[in-house]
Amino acid sequence: MAVVGPGALGRVFAACLSDVGPTALVARSPGRAAALARGFELVYPSGRTRRVRVPAFGPEEAPPARWAIVLVKGPDTEAAARVAARVATEGVLSLQNGWVRERLLAVASGRVPADQGATTAAATREEGRTVWVAAGETWVPPAFAPLAARLTAAGLPAEATPEVAARRLEKLAVNLVVNPLTAVLDVPNGGLLEPELWPTVRDLAAEMHPVLAARGPLPDPETLLARIRRVLAATAANTSSMRADVRAGRPTEIEELTGALLAWARADGRALPRHEALYRMVRALEQVHRGKPLEE
Repeated sequence: MAVVGPGALGRVFAACLSDVGPTALVARSPGRAAALARGFELVYPSGRTRRVRVPAFGPEEAPPARWAIVLVKGPDTEAAARVAARVATEGVLSLQNGWVRERLLAVASGRVPADQGATTAAATREEGRTVWVAAGETWVPPAFAPLAARLTAAGLPAEATPEVAARRLEKLAVNLVVNPLTAVLDVPNGGLLEPELWPTVRDLAAEMHPVLAARGPLPDPETLLARIRRVLAATAANTSSMRADVRAGRPTEIEELTGALLAWARADGRALPRHEALYRMVRALEQVHRGKPLEE
């Protein structure tokens, strides 16, 4: 196994998979790989902690692997896909946030099977530790059934299903509301459940629904809104990845989320003024805080 991308979730997947078989963690550079190889502290959902050491490699030194899982930020998709396609012998699976499927296929297609799945597993970095927030569920295309079995054995429940397109689109829908809105308002996920903010959540979900529904199977608007509410309640104390990126002065995945939605809307001749406004606000925050973390 190879996990390309040593962010919080990539470290969780690599740590779990290393318990059931040889696993390599592929970093952006040899220097980062050397630091990772010294180990990191992992906090499990139960609160248990352990020091994890997974063999780590730079992109040029990564060894062959049956499967490669891509878990990088959206802007790094093409570079990570090239590495994954080079080392994998059976398939490349993206479990990234946002919509990167076409970009992944453009790089890896023709070398090995490649596709994007979906996961609700969650992790974050806190005070130098990797905190595994939730095991969640993972859905992969049917061709990736052996990988799903390996993930499940590693404690990361996974299912190979023809319905992966629906799971992928539903996850995108949730992220399209939660990530940019929490980043702009600078609130934890549960803050969006407050009475003064919930109408905005509802309006964003209603506005995007026709565009997403034209791309694949999607629950009806009320069912989708209920799904968003459940996610917010279950992750109330969590900081979304986009909020964390803005606060840390890092680039966000706004292009892979709202950028993709707005491109689809333009192709359909639809206007999405609420999502357009969120997109512009996140872009402005990126410019204001790039390299300058917000004060706590």
